[in-house]
Amino acid sequence: MDIKEITMLIDHLEKTSLVELELKTGDTQLSLRKKEAFAQRIDGAPVTSGQSQHNLTEENEAEAQEGEYIASPIVGTFYRSPSPDSPAYIEEGNTVKSGQTLCIIEAMKAMNELEAEYDCKILSILVENGQMVEYGTPLFSVERI
Repeated sequence: MDIKEITMLIDHLEKTSLVELELKTGDTQLSLRKKEAFAQRIDGAPVTSGQSQHNLTEENEAEAQEGEYIASPIVGTFYRSPSPDSPAYIEEGNTVKSGQTLCIIEAMKAMNELEAEYDCKILSILVENGQMVEYGTPLFSVERI
């Protein structure tokens, strides 16, 4: 699969209501996800086209409050601060602005900063520092402001 074919797939995905696409052909494996797949509802509201709903773990379900949550966009290790000696990016009860760093997800030795996509209040932090997370794992229960 060449870059032109991948670009065509991306363009096609953007024009559909699909939020993710996984393709495996020969030795090539490709996984594409729209950013809409990362802001999910947990308040019982119906999931609309363009949204993805994941089940919460029992631990997270007990802590989650009604509203939206921010989920991990990748598989990796969740870190609340840029280094062990640094303060956490955010705490429960903080109000954050769009673009503000929420945490780091380390994947394959790359430190990926997860930024807020909208202004919100952090209702609860659903995972522990240093915990492994999967794609779609709820990280923060939030309320849009």
